[in-house]
Amino acid sequence: MEPNFKQLFAEAFGELTVQQLWTLTKFTKRVRKFARNNSAFNNLANRSFPYAQFRQVNKERVNRYTQQKETYPGLQITVKGESLSEEGEDNE
Repeated sequence: MEPNFKQLFAEAFGELTVQQLWTLTKFTKRVRKFARNNSAFNNLANRSFPYAQFRQVNKERVNRYTQQKETYPGLQITVKGESLSEEGEDNE
């Protein structure tokens, strides 16, 4: 299920300014061009946000066809000791 990014952005940031939107767009274009895998993304994000740590973690989910647990690489972000690793995120 595709997340509703309009709602996610509104809840997290409110209405963004033109400068914020340009910065977000530039970052997105850089990710698309240079971060072709999880490690590359994590390296780019760690350099871009030195106060945060982006790292790959193993996650589990139940395969909807076989009903068996399987692991997959997920993302964990830590800032000032607070971590977030969302469940059900896209595995891209």
